[in-house]
Amino acid sequence: MIANYHTHSRWCRHAVGEFTDYFQRAVELGFKEIAMTDHVSHKHSWCWLPWEDIEPFDRDLNRAIELYGDKIKIYKGFECEYLPEEMENYKYLKEELGYEFLIMGQHCDKTGQINSFNLTKPDELKAYGDSVCEGLLTGYFKLLAHPDVIFSKYPVMWDKTCEEVFGDVFELCEKLQIPVEINVNGFRDNRGYPNPELFKFSRKYDLIYMINTDAHDPAKLYDDKVAECEQWCRDLGLPITQLYPFDKALNGGKYKGTYQ
Repeated sequence: MIANYHTHSRWCRHAVGEFTDYFQRAVELGFKEIAMTDHVSHKHSWCWLPWEDIEPFDRDLNRAIELYGDKIKIYKGFECEYLPEEMENYKYLKEELGYEFLIMGQHCDKTGQINSFNLTKPDELKAYGDSVCEGLLTGYFKLLAHPDVIFSKYPVMWDKTCEEVFGDVFELCEKLQIPVEINVNGFRDNRGYPNPELFKFSRKYDLIYMINTDAHDPAKLYDDKVAECEQWCRDLGLPITQLYPFDKALNGGKYKGTYQ
């Protein structure tokens, strides 16, 4: 592992460590790249970076980049929900503050009413899938984080609804060449993901797969769970891309999305 594109800090209110702690650890590990992607605030969030902290957060991150930017490539980013009413805020973060590396971690549907961690019904799964697809079509998100987060509570490992929903999601990821994440954090406390049936099914599509640690502690940028995840991917025959493929993702920049 030589990069991580899903990383949290103490600013997101449920992680530990300063930006400099993560950058120092990444340098020690020999990483070539790292993206900071704390959870961005929205009206349905419950424990994430509040909007009023964006300015001091940004100052702190910029200072850390000044200290470590000559040692490792650092991307400013956020983990975001696709919520239509938040897109203007994401546009501001991207265009005004330089947060180019937005990733989609859909913890709810686009209305904010269905919690992905507590999803149990087929109709809820369909709403999740529709939200993911609509969000990917905006062209704003560079990575689909933990697509299988719904298996935290979904009552079956795989069924026809899963095949229908994730068929649409993966078909779109293939078309846009948006990388799909295998999330190491799921191995840490038996969260129900990564889901082996989902990733076996995903092999029907020409996807870019990336392992990310979803680190909430600098010590977890690389540990035994990362090695476990790497072996899990080998067992499933998933070809892993280590550095973000900017030349391929979103069709190499040709796709501009539907959001204006």
